[in-house]
Amino acid sequence: MIINGSIKKNMESFFSSFDLQIAKFISSLASENSNDVKLAAALVSRQLRDGHVCVNLPEYAGQSLATGDDQIERVKFPELSIWLQSLKSADCIGAPGDFKPMILDEAHRLYFHRYWQYEQDIAEFILRSIPNQKDPLTFPKLIRERLQFYFPEMSIGKISWPGIAAAASLMRKFMVITGSPGTGKTTAITKIMAFLLNVKKNPLRIALCAPTGKAAARLEESVKKTKAILNCPADVKNCIPEEAMTIHRLLGSIRHSPYFHFNEKNTLPYELIVVDEASMVDLPLAAKLMTALAPDAQLILLGDKDQLASVETGAVLGSICFPDPLNVFSETFGRQLDEICGEKTEVSDALPGVQDCIIELKQNYRFSEESGIGHLSRAVKEGDVLHSLSLIKANTFSDIHLSEISSPEDVIVLLKEKVVKSYREYFQSVTSVSLGAGDVFERFETFRVLCALRVGLWGSQRMNAVIERLLAESGLINFTSQYYEGRPIMVVQNDYRLKLFNGDVGIVLRDPADQKKLKVFFRDQKKGLRSIAPEKLPPCETVWAMTVHKSQGSEFDKVVLILSDGDAPVLTRELLYTGITRARFYVDIWTSGDVFMKTIQKQIFRQSGLTDAIKCPRKISAK
Repeated sequence: MIINGSIKKNMESFFSSFDLQIAKFISSLASENSNDVKLAAALVSRQLRDGHVCVNLPEYAGQSLATGDDQIERVKFPELSIWLQSLKSADCIGAPGDFKPMILDEAHRLYFHRYWQYEQDIAEFILRSIPNQKDPLTFPKLIRERLQFYFPEMSIGKISWPGIAAAASLMRKFMVITGSPGTGKTTAITKIMAFLLNVKKNPLRIALCAPTGKAAARLEESVKKTKAILNCPADVKNCIPEEAMTIHRLLGSIRHSPYFHFNEKNTLPYELIVVDEASMVDLPLAAKLMTALAPDAQLILLGDKDQLASVETGAVLGSICFPDPLNVFSETFGRQLDEICGEKTEVSDALPGVQDCIIELKQNYRFSEESGIGHLSRAVKEGDVLHSLSLIKANTFSDIHLSEISSPEDVIVLLKEKVVKSYREYFQSVTSVSLGAGDVFERFETFRVLCALRVGLWGSQRMNAVIERLLAESGLINFTSQYYEGRPIMVVQNDYRLKLFNGDVGIVLRDPADQKKLKVFFRDQKKGLRSIAPEKLPPCETVWAMTVHKSQGSEFDKVVLILSDGDAPVLTRELLYTGITRARFYVDIWTSGDVFMKTIQKQIFRQSGLTDAIKCPRKISAK
C-alpha cells in the first residue's frame, strides 16, 4: 500500500508524532512490505497509549481509520490474510520466543517485544507457583488449631474465606486476595502474616508495599491498627512489619532510568511480599516485581478486581482473576483445604490451576444489608442497569441519590448548595486555635467531590476553580496568596528527597511556632504530621475536587460523584463502581439517567494476552 500525501495527513490525525516515529524506525528494518509494517507498528504504539498491551489484528484488518472531520481520504488497514502474510515475512517481526522488535502470536496479537516479554514473565511466575508445597500437610491437626486461633469463626463451623486464604497461603507461592471495599482485605492479611509466622519454623522477612505513596500509607495504618489488637504471641507480633513502601522504593528506583536495583540477577531479600491496591499496578511494574523475587519467595496481591484498571498499560489483576466464578477450586486443592481447614469448598473437574491461587472475600463489614451504597455498588458491579436505576430513584435508601443535571450551570448551582455547606465546618477547624492539624485532616476527609474527567466542563480542574470561587464568595477563603489558609493540595510528581509522592495530600495551615507563616502539613506514619515550606514543594494542584482515578485507595464520609451530561470514553462500569465505593455513608451522583445507564453498560477492556498465557501456557522454563 502506497501512503500518499493525503493519506499521510490522515495518519497524522489518528496517530501521534511519537507513534509515527516508532513506526518509521521499525518499518525501516523491514526489507519488504514496509507500509503494512509501518501501519501495524503505529497502531501498536497508539494502543499502548490507550492502556492496551497489544493489537488484536482481526479487529482492525480491512477497517478504515476514523480520522475526524475530513473523510475524503481515509487510511484502510489491509485485509487480515494479506496483512498477516506481510508481517510474517518482515525481518523485524518474529514469533513467540524470537528476539525481534515485534512479536506476532498464534492468536494474531501483535506486540512490541518488551511488552510481550512482560506478559510472559508474569505468566511464567504464576504458573511456576501453582505446584503444591506439601510440607504444611505433615501436621494438619496443628495447622487447623492455629487457623482456628486466628480465625475463631472456623471453630464453630462457619465458613471463613480469610481463614481459607490463610490455609491456601501455606500451599501457594502466589496468591490473590480480592474483594470489594469493606471486606477486610488488610485485616485478613495481617492475621495471615501472624498465622504464617506462627506456623513456619523460621521467621519470615516480610515486605509490605503498594503502587502509590498514599496506598502504602493506608496499608501501613491498617496493619498497625489490626496488629495492635491482635491476640498472638509477642514474638509473632514483633515480626509483623509496620512500615509499608511504594513498589518503586521496594525495588530500588534508579534515577532517570526504567531499571531497578533489584531484578532477576539481584533478587529481593524477602520471603514474603504483600502488595495492596494491586488493581493499580501496571503490566511493566508487575513483571519487574515478579522477576525480582527470590525463587522461594511468596507473593500475595490484595485488591478489588472490579475496580478501575491501572492508569498505565495493562489490567494485570483483572487478567489474573479470570476464573468465573471465584472460590471454586480444583478437586485436588479442595481436598487439601478440607484436610487442613475441616471445611468443604466448592470444586470443579478442572485441573489444578490459577483458580486455586485466588480467594474472594465475601462478607462486607462496611456496607450492611440496610446500606444503599452496598446494594447499588453490587448492582453496578454486576452490570444490572434496571436494578441500579430503580435503587437510586426509588428513594428507599437515604444514603444514595441521583441529581439529574443537563448543563454546566446545573453543576454550579448544586456545588454552591452542597460544597459551601459541607466545607463550612472544615474551615472552622482550620482557624480554630484549639484544634491541631490532625483534626483538620479528619474534617477535610468527611466530604469530597469526585469527577470522572480531569479536563473540560465536567473535569476536576474546572471544578476546583469553581469551588474556590464559591468558597471565596462565601467568605471562607481569602486569596491573599497562592497558598491560602486551608487550601488542600495534591502532589503530582514524586520527590524522593522530601519523601513526597504522587497522590499525597497536604493542607496549608499556619505554623504553630510562627503564626505569621503558612506551611503545608502532610500526614506521616512515623511522626504523625510533618510540615514543609510551600516554596520547597514539588509540583502540586488544588484538590477540593479530584478524579476517581486519583481517589482509589481513599474513603470519605460523603461523596459527590460528577459524571457528565453526555457519554465519554472514560465513563465505564468500573469507574462508577469505584466512585460509589469511595463513600462510607452517602453518595450523590450528578449526571442524567441516560448517562448513568450507559455508564453501567460499558466496561473497561484492555487488549492483552495475559489471561490466555495463564490458561494455555507455552513451555515454562525452570528458574
